[in-house]
Amino acid sequence: MASPRLTAAVNALPLTAGMRVLEIGGAPGTAARLVARRIQPGGHILINDRSACGVALTERRCATDIADGVLSVRCVAAEDFVLEPGEQPYDLAFAVRVGALDGRHPDAGIRARNRLRAALAPGAPLYVDGTRTEP
Repeated sequence: MASPRLTAAVNALPLTAGMRVLEIGGAPGTAARLVARRIQPGGHILINDRSACGVALTERRCATDIADGVLSVRCVAAEDFVLEPGEQPYDLAFAVRVGALDGRHPDAGIRARNRLRAALAPGAPLYVDGTRTEP
């Protein structure tokens, strides 16, 4: 079950059917499952998390959405994220309590924002803790 804070952050996102969404630091998948419901039909959410344990937990908790092709998971730090060959850019990215993006780790934040800028479609927004910011 999502906390009120996490629910509010997801509710603040301008999500529409068919969107490609990137969640940074999304383990164990709680927010992504809320997002997945709002971007259907035709949408997809990729959860990116640096923790292998978090990714494994997400894969277990979100197995149905993964099998349905609505959700996928990747294990990589935000500051190292790159699109895979042939992967389309994302329409929106968001992060809730991610140190590389919320100011706790400024150097990692600079690198992460550069990587996200390259992974997002032109003009696509990045939301950090419910607030729109520039990637």
